Amino acid sequence: MEDGYLHYQALKGWDDAPFMQPSPTDAQFFAHYLGGAVAAGALVAEVGFGNGNFLGWAAGRGAQVFGSEVQAAAREKAVAAGVGLLPLDFTAWKDVLPGRLRVIAAIDVMEHLTRAQNSELLAAAARLLEPDGLLFARFPNGQSPLSLPIQHGDQTHVSVLSAPIVEQMAQGLALEVVYAGRPFRPYAGGLPGRIARKAQDVVRGGCDRAIRMVYGPLQMHANTVMVLRRT
Repeated sequence: MEDGYLHYQALKGWDDAPFMQPSPTDAQFFAHYLGGAVAAGALVAEVGFGNGNFLGWAAGRGAQVFGSEVQAAAREKAVAAGVGLLPLDFTAWKDVLPGRLRVIAAIDVMEHLTRAQNSELLAAAARLLEPDGLLFARFPNGQSPLSLPIQHGDQTHVSVLSAPIVEQMAQGLALEVVYAGRPFRPYAGGLPGRIARKAQDVVRGGCDRAIRMVYGPLQMHANTVMVLRRT
């Protein structure tokens, strides 16, 4: 499984990048969805933590962080940083974790998993999250043509997903969808950056409305964010 990720650190520019150092826009993005859930003492886990941006943000808020990762180089960095490593097999997580999780993050990772593995991830979230705990995910939106460069720009992407597909996969589990749709778009550069991002959003919104008028209710955003709550 790791063969496909042999040069992934270099491809992503992670070889020499600081580990667990989220950018200001990363922090905005994570806080927008999880700022009320990730706090001191919370147990937080990430599937496929990559260069650790999310785990670094969560640890900075006082959370106890854990993660799984297929890349050996990333696992070595995580061990050195004090991250609790989790097995790739979701069914084995319960043997490692000290308690129920407040948050499980799967950011840009579900497209790297098979459909069966994604079903196992959802089932694990239903078992391992504390009541009202959150599963937070972002993945290419398989319902949008704008996702094609993302979905097909990486040989390690194996699943095409959408919010309706994930919702169907969660049927019968103790999970409810609390958000599914366009990602929040953080901004950089203070007020000028905020104004520029607002202008982009206005233009995108107009394009979306025009497309819907002609073709119907297509979901055009390139990525989808989903937040599911443990009931």
